[in-house]
Amino acid sequence: MKALTVQEASRNLSELLHCAVAGEEITIQDGTSTVLLQPVAAPTSNRVQGREALRQLQKQSRLTSALAESYLREVKAERLAQEN
Repeated sequence: MKALTVQEASRNLSELLHCAVAGEEITIQDGTSTVLLQPVAAPTSNRVQGREALRQLQKQSRLTSALAESYLREVKAERLAQEN
């Protein structure tokens, strides 16, 4: 693990970013505060198709089959209303 001051980190930020992405643990200290420099997972699309979203909700026990069918009927009615 590499521990640096804010001044040291600002002089070598680009190099430190590459090291952190490669898996090195880097901390930056400013007085009594310390932060960890680490990569963030690449953003993924949170958008899923309707059926898959319902499956995920059911899997998490937050949606019953009856409620899912009710939502599907509502969505279908809304789409039909928009088309007309």
